[in-house]
Amino acid sequence: MVPVDRVAHCTTLAAISPQSGSGLTVLHVRARPLPTYNTIFSSLSRYGFAAERCEYLVWRRKLEQHVMEVQDNALFPLLHFVLDDLPTSTKSPDLDDLNMRTLLKGHDDTEDGTVSDALMAKYLSWLILVEFLPKPSLPGADLLPELGNSSVRKALGRSGA
Repeated sequence: MVPVDRVAHCTTLAAISPQSGSGLTVLHVRARPLPTYNTIFSSLSRYGFAAERCEYLVWRRKLEQHVMEVQDNALFPLLHFVLDDLPTSTKSPDLDDLNMRTLLKGHDDTEDGTVSDALMAKYLSWLILVEFLPKPSLPGADLLPELGNSSVRKALGRSGA
């Protein structure tokens, strides 16, 4: 999970920079530091969503039950991934981003290219704005940032019914 502005910066730089050597150069964009699901989902609790850690099998059963009952969920087409043993059957490759990091030297002051807690708060605000998520309900939570609502649309995968 890499912030889109980081990906755009890397892509633009790759497009305008001369490539050294005669072969095709691969420029992987990778989050640094690598985010974890625990880090990402801890933001939910921080901003007032009822989220608690549980064993994978419990989570899978609850997700399957919810998606099958509601069926108006963007995860419905992806449910088959979850019904397998997701933690062991899906491993992301360890991407070698040395070429991109080399290209960024002199053009970028930071190697930090991950989703921060503040950026996660913006993502959550947007998901609420497009009615993909309900407003957080837990008291005492950190406040989410206000976003402008020009040209707001429903999130894909939701009928709004």
